[in-house]
Amino acid sequence: MKPSKLIRIAIEKEIEAYELYTNVARRTDNPAAKALLQELAAEEDKHRALLEGLKPEQVQSFKPPRLRDLQITEYLSAKPLGPDSGLQDVLIHAMKREQRALEFYEAMAGATQDAALRTLLEKLATMEKSHKARLEALYEEVFMREM
Repeated sequence: MKPSKLIRIAIEKEIEAYELYTNVARRTDNPAAKALLQELAAEEDKHRALLEGLKPEQVQSFKPPRLRDLQITEYLSAKPLGPDSGLQDVLIHAMKREQRALEFYEAMAGATQDAALRTLLEKLATMEKSHKARLEALYEEVFMREM
């Protein structure tokens, strides 16, 4: 796959994530979830902008945060979201979406010969992993506290 096509696909995925988080944040009554979803939407928008204005110096200087992976996502099944979806369904859907984005960026990084592009894709994968970890931490706090 050509790097330009790869970048276009990645931009589309970031736009989809931004729209998902923005829409879900509007619908939830949980203040912690709303704040996290709004923050994730803003980060996805930054990812889109980064991809659209791709410059080698940006790729080299970016240092994404590292968070512990609780691996909750791997044991949950997502349902399609609807008007009556609760916070638990929304968080599961969001965690699964971040897992798919992480896997996409890892696969694309492994498929490219361009070192700068590979570095960018690896960093984007790390950012998506960070989003997943933050969502899992919220899920654990809200839904697994008494387990």
